[in-house]
Amino acid sequence: MQIGRLDGDAAEFFLAHSPHAPLAACVGISDSSGEPVRIAFEESEAAHVMIVGRSRAAALGICTAMLLDLARQIVTTPDRRGMYTTPPFSILDLLGTEESRVFTDAAMSLPLAIKLERATDTAMTAFTDFDYELTRRQGDPDSPRHAKFLFLCGLQAAHGIRSRGLYRSPGVNPQAPKFARLLRRGGAWSLHTIVWCNSFVNLDLTMADGIGAFGHVVILDGAGPVPGRLAFADGLPADRARYVDARRGTAVPIVPFAVPTDAWCEAAIRSFE
Repeated sequence: MQIGRLDGDAAEFFLAHSPHAPLAACVGISDSSGEPVRIAFEESEAAHVMIVGRSRAAALGICTAMLLDLARQIVTTPDRRGMYTTPPFSILDLLGTEESRVFTDAAMSLPLAIKLERATDTAMTAFTDFDYELTRRQGDPDSPRHAKFLFLCGLQAAHGIRSRGLYRSPGVNPQAPKFARLLRRGGAWSLHTIVWCNSFVNLDLTMADGIGAFGHVVILDGAGPVPGRLAFADGLPADRARYVDARRGTAVPIVPFAVPTDAWCEAAIRSFE
């Protein structure tokens, strides 16, 4: 699988936000046109992103690109930046790898409030935060609904939200129903989830028909057999990463990004001000 690099002038890469458009984030470069492929986070069900595959470099590279792309649009739009009284980004790092360190270090360097929970100490309170916010927004539908994002890195290690077999009882994993509710209802209320899992098999072990909650799927190498609902993506070359718009039934080959260097992330963040 081909993986690209984030290098050069960081200021030229990220999207300049239009106040009349939803926030959007880049997941890679089109294999055919060479242009960035961006996902627009509209208020709609299944407005979540699933990244599936064993390449940590590509998965965390995509997460880093998406985070910085979204952050620039928030930071450089004063009216939007002022909406946030709680962190626009929450991160659950369940692996603690070198790649995720670059990602989380970049997040914590942003001129925005960030909630970070690491594998060694997490109680997954981010799910409680988002569940509370979803309930609040549903109870006051006329209040502002600024977009908030939950990044979950390493779903295969998220035993605390499994809802299959012996884990089905809410008393065993009380956060699992909150995660399921966020996926089912959150997108329509501008609460979006971006998840990396290393295989479709492990996704299925965590939650039944889990892929059905995600309107956007990025398939990397090592993802395993593609679920039936995404079978149309199998027509593309298997040695290419694929971006799948599950809502529209379309798939395109892309070149995902590797995790950028710390220096590149720092330069990108400086360019936001």
